[in-house]
Amino acid sequence: MKKLMFLIAVLFFVANLFSQTGQVDVTVTGIEVEKGGIVKIGVYKTDGFPSVGKEITGKDIKVTESKVTVTIEEIPAGVYALAVFQDKDADGKLNSNLFGAPTEPYGFSKNKYGTFGPPDFEDVSFKIENGKSISLTINLE
Repeated sequence: MKKLMFLIAVLFFVANLFSQTGQVDVTVTGIEVEKGGIVKIGVYKTDGFPSVGKEITGKDIKVTESKVTVTIEEIPAGVYALAVFQDKDADGKLNSNLFGAPTEPYGFSKNKYGTFGPPDFEDVSFKIENGKSISLTINLE
């Protein structure tokens, strides 16, 4: 039994040595503190971008300041994009008006915005490399 436990521990250690992950440090500015709610940060692959609930990982941060910085760790190496919004009413979705324009502050990696809808994934994407950290600042509009 001891040999089995030792073997499992060694395999776990070796697997971690070869895991190909990186991290992104995200600073979000332009948060409307007086409106409250939650800042929702989503990390997306091409599929599902930028639909809420289709992110591969993310963070929700309670609004207490006009600027926040968070680290999202253990993102598998690859190409991703960020979509961020201030969910003022904490209902879990980006609210919009009758014409489909967002009524809550939002932003994307590289601070690019689409003309009639979200920007193309290629315009806001970035690369996560094994063992590396990148920093992005997103200004909510």
